[in-house]
Amino acid sequence: MDGVRLDRRRHDQLNEAFWLSHMRVGFGVFVGECLVVVMYLRATPAEASRGLLLGIAVGAACVGALSFLALGWIARQSWRMGFSLIWSLGCGWALAACAHLDGGLDSPLLYLVLFPVIYAALAYRPWAAVSCGLSALAQLAVISATDPDITTPRANLLMIAAVIVGMSALAVAAAIYRDQLQRSEAVLLTEIAALADTDGLTGCLNHRAFHEHLAVEIERALRHHRPLSLIVVDIDDFKSVNDTYGHPFGDEALVAVAAALRGELRSGDVAGRVGGDEFAIILAETAIDGAETHARRITRTLERRPAPRIAVSIGLAGLDSSEPSAAHLLREADRALYHVKDTGRHGIATTSSSGALIRLAG
Repeated sequence: MDGVRLDRRRHDQLNEAFWLSHMRVGFGVFVGECLVVVMYLRATPAEASRGLLLGIAVGAACVGALSFLALGWIARQSWRMGFSLIWSLGCGWALAACAHLDGGLDSPLLYLVLFPVIYAALAYRPWAAVSCGLSALAQLAVISATDPDITTPRANLLMIAAVIVGMSALAVAAAIYRDQLQRSEAVLLTEIAALADTDGLTGCLNHRAFHEHLAVEIERALRHHRPLSLIVVDIDDFKSVNDTYGHPFGDEALVAVAAALRGELRSGDVAGRVGGDEFAIILAETAIDGAETHARRITRTLERRPAPRIAVSIGLAGLDSSEPSAAHLLREADRALYHVKDTGRHGIATTSSSGALIRLAG
């Protein structure tokens, strides 16, 4: 339904806005941390690796700043989370390399490997958060294995590992709970959209949703050069039905007619309640002869219903390529419907190619 499409489009826009904000914060923090690393390197004793480390820090800050400019475009892409994850993993290993060059386990740069794990907790799916946590542990293991002169006490090393494991576990848990919440919200939004588009009594589309869907189907039919038909159904003497049997039976009659309409729908067909006792059906990729067959099945279904009998008048119209608008299609179907009303009710009518009204036999 078009209302659902609009809701999904709005949902996509919110997702894009979220990822744009998320990546802006992440890249902004990354560039800031690179500048802090530059300040740290300039403030510590000069060693053989200082030039290389300064080059890595300055280069990473420049790449991060340039990437920041492209985040608006990246946030609109379906691969935005994959890009963000690869960037996080790459940053983690770059930081691990810097820590290795700066003294291994004794380097304060080692603690920066936790930033990708924290970043993962804010937006990533559970599997991506697990990847960041495992990557941080692997970085610690590599730094430990390549440190030629380990002076860090084993207990301190154990605590560093415990911090990484704990933060990784929290990141994964947060990702799992956020994922579950997002799924629940998506289901709820779908249900709300369906309720907003549905007539509460009959289960058909309401007036607004039906007309939105009709506009979409007409556009699709014109784009693909396919036929489209419209059936309009009105309960005969509905006021008398209410006066004779009471409003509860009137509601029962509406439900019965709606059930007959919906029971004959094919995949792609749509039924709506467009008035108090008036319904309509959109038959996609169906010419007028197919609509006639469909209308006869509806009348037979209602005729088999136990007493008191419910009679309906039905008007048919096909999409006119010379005037392919919803207003014209509805007007022609209503003309056919009122022709049935004027000629005795309880029947089916359509218009000929010349525009003449024809009441169909049977």
